[in-house]
Amino acid sequence: MNRERKYISRTRITDSENGTVPTCVGKINPKLYGDGLQNLCRKTQDNLSRLSTNMADRLEPCLQYGIKHWHPNDRPKSAYSAKTYATPPDPKIVRWHDTNTMFADSRILDNVRRPVTDISEDNESDSLSMTPGPKTTFCYICSTLEEHQRHLLQYRPKRPVSAKPRIEYVAPKPRLKKKIEEAEPNIGDCLYRVDIYTGDKVNAGTSGEVFITMKGSRDVLYKTRLAKKTSNFSFMRNTKESFFLKGPRLGNLEIITIEHEGGKKNLRWYLDRVEITDMKSGMIWVFKCQDWLDNSDSRDLIGKEKEQPIIDYDITVYTGNKSFGGTDANISLTMYGANGQSQKILLVDSSKGQTCFEKGSVDRFRIPQRDLRELKKIRIEHDGKGVASGWHLEKITITTNAPKQIYYFLYGGFIGKDVGKGHLYREIFAKKSLPKEVTTGPKTTYLVTVQTGDVKYAGTDANVFIQICGKDGKATRKIKLDDARNNFERGATEQFKLEAPDVGTISHIIVGHDNFGPGAGWFLDEVKIKRYILKKEANKYVKKEEKKREKKEQALRKSRENSPDQKRKKRRDEDSEEEEEDNRRKLVPPLYEECVFPCNEWLANDEGDGLVEKELKCASSMLRFSEDEQEEKVHYTVIVHTGNVKFAGTDADVFIQMFGENGRCSRRTKLDDSKNNFEKGMEDIFELDDINLGTLSHIVIGHDDSGMGAGWFLDDVIIRKHLSQKEIKAHKQKEKKKIKDQMKAKGKQKKKKQESDTEDEDDEVPIRTPDYEEFHFPCNKWLDSKEGDGETERMLKCKKKQLHYEGGVNQGEHSTMYQIIVTTGNKSFAGTDANVYIQLHGRKGQETPRLPLDDEKNNFKKGQIDVFKIESVDVGPVSYVTIGHDDSGPGAGWYLDEVKVRRYIQKNEAKEYVKRGRQKPLYEESVFPCKRWLSSSDDDKKTERQLKCEQRTLHFD
Repeated sequence: MNRERKYISRTRITDSENGTVPTCVGKINPKLYGDGLQNLCRKTQDNLSRLSTNMADRLEPCLQYGIKHWHPNDRPKSAYSAKTYATPPDPKIVRWHDTNTMFADSRILDNVRRPVTDISEDNESDSLSMTPGPKTTFCYICSTLEEHQRHLLQYRPKRPVSAKPRIEYVAPKPRLKKKIEEAEPNIGDCLYRVDIYTGDKVNAGTSGEVFITMKGSRDVLYKTRLAKKTSNFSFMRNTKESFFLKGPRLGNLEIITIEHEGGKKNLRWYLDRVEITDMKSGMIWVFKCQDWLDNSDSRDLIGKEKEQPIIDYDITVYTGNKSFGGTDANISLTMYGANGQSQKILLVDSSKGQTCFEKGSVDRFRIPQRDLRELKKIRIEHDGKGVASGWHLEKITITTNAPKQIYYFLYGGFIGKDVGKGHLYREIFAKKSLPKEVTTGPKTTYLVTVQTGDVKYAGTDANVFIQICGKDGKATRKIKLDDARNNFERGATEQFKLEAPDVGTISHIIVGHDNFGPGAGWFLDEVKIKRYILKKEANKYVKKEEKKREKKEQALRKSRENSPDQKRKKRRDEDSEEEEEDNRRKLVPPLYEECVFPCNEWLANDEGDGLVEKELKCASSMLRFSEDEQEEKVHYTVIVHTGNVKFAGTDADVFIQMFGENGRCSRRTKLDDSKNNFEKGMEDIFELDDINLGTLSHIVIGHDDSGMGAGWFLDDVIIRKHLSQKEIKAHKQKEKKKIKDQMKAKGKQKKKKQESDTEDEDDEVPIRTPDYEEFHFPCNKWLDSKEGDGETERMLKCKKKQLHYEGGVNQGEHSTMYQIIVTTGNKSFAGTDANVYIQLHGRKGQETPRLPLDDEKNNFKKGQIDVFKIESVDVGPVSYVTIGHDDSGPGAGWYLDEVKVRRYIQKNEAKEYVKRGRQKPLYEESVFPCKRWLSSSDDDKKTERQLKCEQRTLHFD
């Protein structure tokens, strides 16, 4: 209250019953306020209630809890709540629920309204006594009891509504027209065969260029030249020329445009018709012309679809006699032939009163279909409907009547959701004849070596069998592989000696098991077979080789007789006689044939494709002439780079298998040593010894998906194949011949050296010695069942190969010295303890290998300059460098300021400068600025960067 408004005189009020009441009553001056007396009384009552000493220590419920519009703050923790207290609390501890606390006694109001005795001159006390008051209690905050009850209604539970619940209105979804995005045509998606028929007229042919444009209902194949690889190709009279064009899916062909290079009489061309075949669907369109094309003429031709002959295909399906082998699902078949593919055919026999594809049943169907010519494969599938829809397919035979031909499609396994990878389709390749089992005839010895894979649960206790099939259609019976040992354990190699009829040259084998016992699944790595050759076959081989030798000798004699140089003629005569004697000595009959059959797959009904029997084709075969003759082995260095992404590492068992261009392959080898391999951003090196595969074409690498977080991000694989002595010798001879040819072409060789080819002169030619051949296999993908495409095994093709020489020579170039100056930035935590590397790239595409930057000092500290001297391949002027680190150790982030590379000039290059009249340079300095972080947690989170050269200078003596 303001100081001017001194209108209240405080007086002690007594009660006859209770004595003094600790409250104050104000003395009101009516002269000052007059008509506002009622409002002033209400304010006075509020002040009196606040000043009451008996109520000073009591809670005010509306102030502490209850009404939101009075107090928007959170409810105090001590307040009662059904959520907090299961039952009301003890009133001795918490008093707010007591009505005496919530409401003042009505006698207080009586005392307030009673006139004051000692202040008779104030009329305001009379006005108070005249005001009728309620004979009840009241809330300290609320003005009236009704207002208090109205406030408390907010917290009373609502009574259950007996009326029906209101139906909420749900607005319908807006109907929007979906935008149909047409897929972009794939240029090489479809293959078309274009048959050009030249008419039977005089001078109907032409040697000019011919172009074609094809327009279909879906797309257009634009102007394409019809030509062949021969340089003197021309369209001859009354001939048919075929061309194969790749293009988008054109749909139904409507019109084609033939353009011809005319203008001369000899280029005039009489075109009879054009036939175009879609190799995928087998549809044929005919476009008739029967007219001359000359004077750079172009002709639009409208086509019609050619009616193709319809033939009957007799399809016989054999369902296996296994438990739950039948199915109620809908079976569909698609045939692929030399003339395209058929539509999906639903195999339903309406004439049969019983269902098809029951256990052990044979179901026959006759399907009229256009002629697909020779069948290549089929696709059999079902929709998985019905209870226990899994289906055991034994085999399918398809017979054609014009001409009569039987095709066999062998499978022998289940197709279902719970089999293998859960695919409901299989693609089976055709066989024109089945091998006949040979029970009589001359027998031979087979030495069978079986390698079980080194993956989890790879072994089996089931009964394993093998069937050997020859190229002549002969085959042995199924022979059980068993001896006294516990065979086919994980990673084991077993050898079995078998006596069986001779099938000749082996083409393929059939290997499998009877799926007996728990966990019968078997992971087969590979099978090797030694077939000992009978005398009759060995003698045929010797006679055949003698005939080949005689033909070579005759060809050599003719070349000697026609040679004008007498000295060389004598030399060739002597060499040829020595070679003939050596060949005669080496001509011995072969002892045995060694064949390799790689598998690397599961033979299990719950793994892979669900088959327990597989047909393996021969990957490589060689004739051996003695038992002591062993396979030539070489040393391989396998370098594996794990990616630098999150969770890139793996603890699963990793394996690799290498394949050569000659079709041979190595064994499946597990990559493991005593270290913790395949961690994020790491490089792992493994040393292997295996057979000589020659030039590597591709590899297969993967893991067994074992352990927690087995996913692996593979960056790339580098394989160094160390050359054998034979390969080194052959390479040196090739280099000698190459150098001599170059010297003769330049005219720098003397006449004496041109006339004589002695061994001493050959030795004088400097020849580099090759050390190893390096093959690069990039991947940059996940090998994870839960990432990417879900594959844990990948085939990687060789993208780059280099030949390295002794002394740091690479790709036939000499080595040089490099001085690499690295400047680390002057920022906080700029240094690193990780392993840093650099790779130099030249202008002509040459590059060095990754060069580690380490000199046993504490390198790459904040603001430090490190200098390294390295000898490596001379790549010429350095255009850019690749620098990075393996992100190992705590705080591996590195702030790189710049890199300088000094390349010391070789003598031959320095002479070129002198010839041009310039000073002889000592070295070339290139500057590569960076000024960025190489860190997995800073900047763009890259630990490797490519830096371009911004300044290059020559330094002289």
